[in-house]
Amino acid sequence: MRWRGVRVALLLLMLTAVMVPSVVKAADPVESASEAASRLIRQKQDAVNQGNRAAYLSVLNPANHTYVEEQSRWFDDAIRWMDPGTYRLRLISLIPEREHQLRAWVEQGYRKNGTWHRVRFPLSLQETATGWKDSDHPFHHLTQGNVLVRYSDPAQQEQALIVQEAASKALVEFQRQLGWSPQGQVEIKIYRDPEVFRQSVKPSLPRWAGGWHEAGQAIKLVGADSYTDRRLLSSTVVHELTHRMVSEQSGDNAAYWLQEGAAEYYQSHLLPGLIQEDETDRPLPRWSLQELEQVRLESLPPDKAADYYTQCDQLFRFIVHRFGQTSVKRIWSTLELHPTIDRDGADKMETSNQRTRDALKKVTGMTLSELEREWLNWMKIEKKDPFRNESGLNGMNYAP
Repeated sequence: MRWRGVRVALLLLMLTAVMVPSVVKAADPVESASEAASRLIRQKQDAVNQGNRAAYLSVLNPANHTYVEEQSRWFDDAIRWMDPGTYRLRLISLIPEREHQLRAWVEQGYRKNGTWHRVRFPLSLQETATGWKDSDHPFHHLTQGNVLVRYSDPAQQEQALIVQEAASKALVEFQRQLGWSPQGQVEIKIYRDPEVFRQSVKPSLPRWAGGWHEAGQAIKLVGADSYTDRRLLSSTVVHELTHRMVSEQSGDNAAYWLQEGAAEYYQSHLLPGLIQEDETDRPLPRWSLQELEQVRLESLPPDKAADYYTQCDQLFRFIVHRFGQTSVKRIWSTLELHPTIDRDGADKMETSNQRTRDALKKVTGMTLSELEREWLNWMKIEKKDPFRNESGLNGMNYAP
């Protein structure tokens, strides 16, 4: 028995000797994770500067499909927008968040036309079977039914509840009025910092933008003090949710003006209590419809962007008034017959415009110019000088 006890003691000593290096090594993952995080940040930076899309996407968590789609579009925009080779992504700090998850604070910077732009924000880094991956911002979240609301600051919880309620009610109305239910969950992200919101969408996004949605992405909104009016926040949610509705109903083939017209219309008409525009105050349109097709909204200054939204709203309101929502649904379904082009709306404008013209002709029996003529008559615009722009008259006249 004594020998057995000695043998046991010796075995314990041997096991301890074998296990000690493992214990020491087990303390290394904190350092290893730090090194992996630094490599990940450098790889994102280098991929942008080298225009290497595959390398950029390889550091994203593949389980987060929405984030991958958003970042894919972000990358495409970034390499066109930034001065070549000027993108910088610096790791400021790194702390454990929970098991297999770290929170990194990073500083992002780039030059545009020689001017530096910088912003700081947190990132969640997740350890996966294939290593550490970028897993989006570390949002708080609320879930109700089919609506998931993520918000970046605990102080935004009240806004998140307003957003959640507005989205849930809008989904009920879209189903009732247009027979639409979303394909999968509706995800909405609220950012406290307007610049973080802008940089999370794409670097070229104008500073006047307060919301965003493209096919396959989450709805994104600026929160914080930007919305002091509950109705304004609710209207903005409906606006962006309309974009998702139109994208899914049309195969993401609707022209930009038609998308924005529908979003402007439903944000003030879908739910009771939303902000209503004075429909008797109809300013002269700035652009003809052919000109409107070519306008790049994101390149406009705030005043012209407001005119663009107003004109699109007027035109879509006329389509609903003249042909009814049943015809609007037929326009979407006609557009859906075309294959989807997986690109940003601004990058497929010419194709979307042609498909929309064809769909309008098929459903309403009108060409674009005929539709425009009836619209102007409906707006009670006089024959003289129906359009205004910086260069004055464009020579187009229509019968009263």
